[in-house]
Amino acid sequence: MKKSDQDFHIYLRGIILIGFMLLLIGLITSGKLTYYVAPKMHIFVYFAVAIFGILGVMQFFRRSQHHDDGCGCGVDHTPKGAPIKHFLIYMLFVIPLLTGFMMPEKAMDSSIAEKRGIRYGTGLYAKPTQKTEEGNVVASEEIDVEAYLEDPEGYLKEMEENVKKENPIETYDVTEYYEKFGKELLKEDKITVTSEHYLDAMSVFNIYLDQFKGKEIETTGFVYREDGMKEDQAVIARFSMNCCSADAVVYGTIVEGDQVSKLKTDTWYTVTGVIDETEFNHIRLPLVKIDSLKKIEPLKDPYVYPSAESFGTE
Repeated sequence: MKKSDQDFHIYLRGIILIGFMLLLIGLITSGKLTYYVAPKMHIFVYFAVAIFGILGVMQFFRRSQHHDDGCGCGVDHTPKGAPIKHFLIYMLFVIPLLTGFMMPEKAMDSSIAEKRGIRYGTGLYAKPTQKTEEGNVVASEEIDVEAYLEDPEGYLKEMEENVKKENPIETYDVTEYYEKFGKELLKEDKITVTSEHYLDAMSVFNIYLDQFKGKEIETTGFVYREDGMKEDQAVIARFSMNCCSADAVVYGTIVEGDQVSKLKTDTWYTVTGVIDETEFNHIRLPLVKIDSLKKIEPLKDPYVYPSAESFGTE
């Protein structure tokens, strides 16, 4: 291979690495990094920016130090293979890079929710229970709806006990936290669902629905509709993210009112109303009967995240 060909590969690798660094810097400075990565993971993105920059600059130093005799190690480092092979390999990096620069950054919306489905209430146990030969309760592929509806607290406790048995490590009593958090919410004249404790509130309303019926509530989210809903019903939803957009899940609360049929999908609203109950797909769920609603701009950070308290880290 000619010296100029090897120089081309070195230059191209440096440009690709610097390109990824600039792409990440653009997401950070524009504040749109949260569309793709949870805040707790941002430190790893900052680290990646530094690594891409260092490796990219090193490629250009390799070019300046390159000479016909190579590095003197006795090994030929020139890329091997046909040009088409090199082209296809580089495209694996160039296409995502160009896509990142050319595609507009936007938050996930109802089109994603439609594909992934939506969770109501706790959403903690997306899998139901079954018995092992030893009598332990483990997860299976479907929620045991009847067992949960008969005794929500008992069902959750049974699942927690199973986790402790199957995983002999220190665990946190989630049910105890929800019980404490629920009592705090019941003391409030008007419950305002914040982004910080959105998932906790959804779980508490579902577990202790009878106690919360009649309480005034204010919640914010985007409008989403599911097949089979009444004309005067919709969902005020939020995307939950634990690590990145790949694990994002949609959580929401069904709302009902005369104005709901006029609400456009994906528009953001702050809804005020009274907690009641409804049945959807044969499951008893919380419902908010709307007293008033206000259209708002999408939040700067449209996603919600598991609270530190629910993990027992605070």
